[in-house]
Amino acid sequence: MSKNIRQYDGMCVRIIDRWGGVFDGVCMFNSVDYDEHEYGRREEALQIENYLFYKRDIKEIISLEEHSGPYGKFLDPYGQLEELSLEDGMCIVEDLLLSEENVHSMRMMNCINAYLAKGRVDKLPPTGDLIKTLDELVRYNKDEEIQREGRRLIERLRTLSEADVNRI
Repeated sequence: MSKNIRQYDGMCVRIIDRWGGVFDGVCMFNSVDYDEHEYGRREEALQIENYLFYKRDIKEIISLEEHSGPYGKFLDPYGQLEELSLEDGMCIVEDLLLSEENVHSMRMMNCINAYLAKGRVDKLPPTGDLIKTLDELVRYNKDEEIQREGRRLIERLRTLSEADVNRI
């Protein structure tokens, strides 16, 4: 990829990797020196939360800064990044829920809600861990919409049937 990826630092973007993955989020630019020091790879990268996208692995970057729709700058309520986070486990889910970027918190909650609606409870981290993290989110996040959605999701998780809780 010949683009200057530094120009996307701090922007809401869609990254399409060379394997066809599509990832949306607010990204940070990581310099060659930073990535070598932190991750042992001497290559520029864009980082969305805990996910690194090295320059040579990026097929396309689309700025979502000008987009405005029902999900703000995003095209969808959640995406592949949030779904992979569920697969990766509670540590990554917790990082997204407690992110300094409220959009990442909301997208993770949207993903959890969608999985609940689809009956994919078995793909979620343990209910108790989710409730504990969401409770922390509600207590410390200042955004009223985030707090409201967090409380709704806590209530929804608490009302899961006993059969669903046993499967988690």
